[in-house]
Amino acid sequence: MGKFGSRSIAFRRKAPSIRYYSPTKYWNGPFRFFDLPPELRDNILRLILLDWDSTSKDAVHLFLTNKRIYTEAASIFYYEVLLDNMHLKGTADPFLAGSLTEVTPRLHVRNLIIRFLMKEQMYLFGESYGTALREMAERGKLQSLRLEIGSRFPCYEFWGFEDELFTYDDVRVVAGKAKGTVMKAPLFVTKEPFQNFLKFLEESKIPKITLFVDAEDHSKFWCLFHRSHPSGTKCDGEWKGNARVLKIGWSSLVRALKGAEPVAPVQKEC
Repeated sequence: MGKFGSRSIAFRRKAPSIRYYSPTKYWNGPFRFFDLPPELRDNILRLILLDWDSTSKDAVHLFLTNKRIYTEAASIFYYEVLLDNMHLKGTADPFLAGSLTEVTPRLHVRNLIIRFLMKEQMYLFGESYGTALREMAERGKLQSLRLEIGSRFPCYEFWGFEDELFTYDDVRVVAGKAKGTVMKAPLFVTKEPFQNFLKFLEESKIPKITLFVDAEDHSKFWCLFHRSHPSGTKCDGEWKGNARVLKIGWSSLVRALKGAEPVAPVQKEC
């Protein structure tokens, strides 16, 4: 093969070899967590806090590490919170009670869901809940509030007792396009707790608020503000279908019932 034979190949220049030296010293100092990119820190914290086999002790230990880690971890751990207050009879949920501090958990909540009873807890939105939710939006991270009003059970109508939540009477609309209109509604909607709830909805600075009622068992006046049944069936407070809750158009609710008052004083028999 002449000069292209095996002998000429033997005299080709060899590629320079690179020698690798293993490090003689290894870093044995503290783990520099905050030197990592934010995305990687977020993934590490999610693995610790949200992994299926994580325990509450893992979260507690992480929160107690230092203030900066607590801030980043709390934003993940409290991203969405559900407060099921159906078992509370007129008392505030501890999560929304108390004054704010630098480590108050509710400041880190982005999405909040509250399930509550209409008569027993609606008044709280004019008191402690209203204050707490306003602070969560102004000083914290709250972006979305979902309110779910539970069923009427136990219903006083079943036992034959009169109750302002279930006793319907003529109620006059005093604002908006329907001003002066008389409608049938529970006297409860004219009372301070309900009116303060409407005020909270109207004045809240929370970017997104949604309101729902129990589909299978809700006061009939809510039917004016939720969607119609696809079949055209009249709801009358008992939705026929698989829906668990029904969305209420709360803007229409506020316009219709803000400042509502009974047409005549309720006459009580001696």
